[in-house]
Amino acid sequence: MTSDDLLAIADLDDSDRATAMQALFQELANLAPEAQYETLRQLIEVMAEKASDAQYLRLCATNLMLAAQMPDDQLRPFLGLRMKASASLPEAYAKRDQAMVQQAINEAAPGIREKIVRNFAL
Repeated sequence: MTSDDLLAIADLDDSDRATAMQALFQELANLAPEAQYETLRQLIEVMAEKASDAQYLRLCATNLMLAAQMPDDQLRPFLGLRMKASASLPEAYAKRDQAMVQQAINEAAPGIREKIVRNFAL
């Protein structure tokens, strides 16, 4: 997926963005752990480098909603892998990612926020 593709997904309406990201989550699930890590790292880097705050927040909100639909035993490793990928980025990108994810968590519906926080404290 190119950076333009990811930014285009961030600009889709809520339903289409959720469908596109669900397909990406499915692709990730079929990859080996190292490939999952590299893919997440690249996607986060693109967003941190090129996305507007609004695009970033929309994508984070959609991803949190989708992640909250996972069973806890799948969600915990996914969140850990995502945070590991984020932490491996240059400091400015990692800080931006953490701030955007935290803002999206704070703005999420209570059920989504509680499940995410319960499974991984940021």
